[in-house]
Amino acid sequence: MTLALQQSVPDALRDARLLGPDGGEHRLGDAWRRGDALLVFVRHFACAGCSAHVEELSPRLAELAALAVQVVLIGSGSPSQLAGFIERHALGDKALESYTDPERTAYRLAGFERSAWSVLGPVGLWQLLRAMGDGHVNGRAEGDLYQQGGTLLVDRNGVLRFLHRASALGDRASTPALIDLVMKRRAAETTSPW
Repeated sequence: MTLALQQSVPDALRDARLLGPDGGEHRLGDAWRRGDALLVFVRHFACAGCSAHVEELSPRLAELAALAVQVVLIGSGSPSQLAGFIERHALGDKALESYTDPERTAYRLAGFERSAWSVLGPVGLWQLLRAMGDGHVNGRAEGDLYQQGGTLLVDRNGVLRFLHRASALGDRASTPALIDLVMKRRAAETTSPW
C-alpha cells in the first residue's frame, strides 16, 4: 500500500482500528468523515521528543479548530498510558481527539519508519538531548521505543493533502507551516473546492 499526495487514503488505512483512553475502539477514517483531519502520530507516550511536539502543537489547537481541522493524536502505548499522557500534557479540555494503536497497524500502513538507528543514532540522540535540555522528560517507553511517527493532513473527502514521515526521534512537521498550509487551502476554497 502506498500513500500518495492528492490521492484518496487507501481503505486499509481508513479502516485501521484505534483505541481510546477508555479502551473503546475507533475507526481512523471517522476522523475525517466530519471534516478535515490532522493526524499526528507520536512515537510513544513517554518520549521527550513527543513531549516537545505536543508542547508546540497544544497552544495552536484552538486555531486549528477555528479553521475546521480536527486534530487527532495517535500513539502506540496502552489505553492507560494514553490516559496518563493526556493528563500529563493537560490535553483533556483541548480541541483534540487522542487514540492509541498498540499493534501499530496504522503506523505500518502509513509507511512510518521503525528502527533502532532512528532512535539511538547520532541524530536521534542529539534531538533527545535537545528536548531534554528544553525541560522535556524521557521516561521508560510507553509504546514501541523504535517506532517513528509522522503527520498526515486528510481533507473531508479522504484525500491526503500533506504527509511527513519522521526519520528520527524529534523529527516532526512544523505546526506553523501546517497552519499556513490549511489557511492557504481555506483561501483557495473561496474560489474552488479542495
